Amino acid sequence: MLYNFLQTNKNSHFFLLYGLGVLQMILYRYLLLELPITPFSIAETLLMCLLLLVNTSTISFIIRKNQLSEGNLLVLFFWLALSMLFPELYKDSMVMLANTCILLVILQIMQSHSIADGRQAFFDISVLIFLASLFFLPSLLALLLLWIQILTSGGKKFRNFLIPLVVFAMLFVILLAAALLLGWQNELFLRFYYLPTFDVFSFLQYKYVPLLGILLFNLFFTSWLLKKTYKRYYATFFISLVLVGIVGVVLYENKNAVGWLYFTFPTALSAMMLIEGLRRPWLRESLLWFFVLLQVAAVMIGRPYLL
Repeated sequence: MLYNFLQTNKNSHFFLLYGLGVLQMILYRYLLLELPITPFSIAETLLMCLLLLVNTSTISFIIRKNQLSEGNLLVLFFWLALSMLFPELYKDSMVMLANTCILLVILQIMQSHSIADGRQAFFDISVLIFLASLFFLPSLLALLLLWIQILTSGGKKFRNFLIPLVVFAMLFVILLAAALLLGWQNELFLRFYYLPTFDVFSFLQYKYVPLLGILLFNLFFTSWLLKKTYKRYYATFFISLVLVGIVGVVLYENKNAVGWLYFTFPTALSAMMLIEGLRRPWLRESLLWFFVLLQVAAVMIGRPYLL
């Protein structure tokens, strides 16, 4: 029974889910995306496998640390399953590197809520956001989450509000000095150069259908489910995460990557709450298998359109 398998925190079940995530990644990279099997691609795949382990471990730790579930693997299961809908993310490791940083940002922000003086935490979070933006520029939007946290926490708000700006200026100067020595200044400026564009017709592409479905789910269900289940702070934080993701999806060209970065965690939480809210075991089991089969069918049938 799938539900019984996920209704535990056993390490063996966790690593089995992780193994399925690794298998999914390998199949996507070499069968679906048809990447060449070269030493570089193999090394990048190994790096992505390591990042996936860090990501899944971080999600599991966030869930346990903040008691977001009743000791199960449902959130991790839904997070991995939702990743199936975005095969283009597996082309390279950049978005996954950014996602690793953003998950650590989420962990730090949620922990800083209970700290009286969060200056050190705000500094660490700013460094993580800067690193994430080097890999994937829309990660900069996580600064909005940090500033919301600063404004709603104790301490000297104006001083703390300046911490991310000081950190970014300091790190950029260090990076610029290194780039000038190596002759990479053009690459550095191009990394941070972007002109926001908005084209409503871009959403009509088939590859964005899963993203629009997840977006609609978040708009209609996530806010209600989070407010119903969690404390006010957790609900506000995850709703803010979704709203920041919407801004990124509207402004950035690689919409699926932005959606995966900001939507999958709150969507997985909401899906877990829906399943846990059902009282009939057969209905839980049926919905879980329906979700799995729907994901597989969407990938197999929609393969030409998702890429």
